[in-house]
Amino acid sequence: MLVTGEAELASLSETPHDAERARALSEALSRRAEQDPSFRADLTQWQQQAQLLRTGDGDTTNVISGGSQRGPVVQGRDFSGINFNVPSQE
Repeated sequence: MLVTGEAELASLSETPHDAERARALSEALSRRAEQDPSFRADLTQWQQQAQLLRTGDGDTTNVISGGSQRGPVVQGRDFSGINFNVPSQE
């Protein structure tokens, strides 16, 4: 019998912060991925895309003090793929 995960998703949507229901959905999706290679590929692609999303979780404190900074200063959270092309100061 093919596990779809739909019942587990519906259950989790009723109480989205329930860790047990989230775990049940995760296990159902894993079982379905084992049974259905096409679903596995789609789930893997979704997971890779979801990792790029910012969740809003976590705290960020940015402080610059004392003197002047020379060069780029970046404040924030969850940066990736940043490049700086700064001319040399001769």
